[in-house]
Amino acid sequence: MQTRQPISIPPFPSVSVLDVTLPRLIIGTNSLLGWSHTSLGRDRWIRQFYTPERISDVFVKCLEFGLTAVFGPCYQPLLQALDITEKRTGVRITFIGTTLGDPSAIREQIKQLKDGGAKFCLLHGGWADSFPIENGRIKDFDRYFALIREAGMIPGTSCHRADRLQMIVKGNYDCEVFAVPVNKIGFYMHPSRDEVVRVINECLKPVIAIKPLASGRFDENRIEDWLRWTYGIKGVVTAAVGFMNAEEAEEDAAIVKRIFASP
Repeated sequence: MQTRQPISIPPFPSVSVLDVTLPRLIIGTNSLLGWSHTSLGRDRWIRQFYTPERISDVFVKCLEFGLTAVFGPCYQPLLQALDITEKRTGVRITFIGTTLGDPSAIREQIKQLKDGGAKFCLLHGGWADSFPIENGRIKDFDRYFALIREAGMIPGTSCHRADRLQMIVKGNYDCEVFAVPVNKIGFYMHPSRDEVVRVINECLKPVIAIKPLASGRFDENRIEDWLRWTYGIKGVVTAAVGFMNAEEAEEDAAIVKRIFASP
């Protein structure tokens, strides 16, 4: 374990979401935790290589670029990396947490995210996409949002389906923020890119774009074009981009600063 190192966090384009200041570029974590959306072999390598200490190495560099928030699941290596980063820098990264896996563990996951310092707790997109509908509402979502609210976190959900997103948007759920795939090729945007964008445009609550680079399926060296497209969608207030290393974070941070410096 490295000793505490002083760190200077430069200014970065930001937005206030429910009184929480978030950078316009949020640290995504799939590429550090082993959900690459490419291959099982890559996922296995990521999980073997990226110990909590190595994840923290990336987080420390991200802070040096002005990236002060992370989006990720209730997963022990991530929670440990956040603690290590705070011990090394004295800075607690703003944590936008999501549930993961078995819904029967919802209470324990909420507690772990709360203990991990999460400001937001979003239900997992797989839950929003697949839970049954009972009496016109997504089963258990009202109860889950209430549990999150009782724990003192801001409730939200991820979602990959236009019909489910619209159901939540129009259903008067206690859901304050959405995390939705938003990318040029419609990766993970079901049933289509245009349908998901249409619902996002109608959403009155803030949307965090996830998978803006389609998990690495972007055109080579055209990151800026892809991110400009995502930020140009009405309703999107910030974006979570997955970095596999500090060099990728540095490149994307510079791009986002250029985007928001443009008139």
